[in-house]
Amino acid sequence: MPASPTSTPGIFATIVAVFRQNRVPCLVLNVFAVALVVSYYQVPALAGFWESLGAFKTHWSFAFSCVSTMFAAALMPTGIQRIMGTLPKEGGGKRLLLLMLFWGYRGMEIDLFYHFQTWMFGDAHDGATLVKKVLVDQFIMSPIWFVPTYVIALRWVELGGSWARTRPTLNREFWTRTCPTVLITNWLVWIPALALVYSLPAALQFPLFSVVMCFFILVVTMMTQRREVPEI
Repeated sequence: MPASPTSTPGIFATIVAVFRQNRVPCLVLNVFAVALVVSYYQVPALAGFWESLGAFKTHWSFAFSCVSTMFAAALMPTGIQRIMGTLPKEGGGKRLLLLMLFWGYRGMEIDLFYHFQTWMFGDAHDGATLVKKVLVDQFIMSPIWFVPTYVIALRWVELGGSWARTRPTLNREFWTRTCPTVLITNWLVWIPALALVYSLPAALQFPLFSVVMCFFILVVTMMTQRREVPEI
């Protein structure tokens, strides 16, 4: 079906608005990520801490990725929302449980994807390898899988874990406006952040991802107002 004359401008206007709203926190997040990477390569005392964290991640493997992502993307934001008074009075326990289930799974999935990237492109840190990994991550996996399933999952959580209530919301508006604007926001943070993540040794990539994710979700939580069905 052809797009209406006003649909495309509307989409671009929304994308521009998303960029303007998020450009400062996205810049701050990436400056913070740069500082963490620099601390690993240039500050010996902190490099020892990062090495210990990498060994801890290697030992616990997917259990680490599951628990750390639950904390960064579910427990911490929920606690901040409770302090802000933006959580619903009823169903908070179920909502937190659903968020933890989703993010625990998503953390292991992303960790597995990082292993796949290392298997496919190697563990070198040269520019060509970093570009390949970021391109596959952000321009293949994100638009096809990571972003749509993320938005669908959050809709499902906000609607009480009911697929019957979630399915009707996955309409044309969802695919032509909501997903593209979320993808743009995702790119603002994760294209530069992932260049930093993939520049680290394999054992430290997921820990840095977890730290950036934690602060990213906190920023989004502070910036957004809760609605019945969030305009993500």
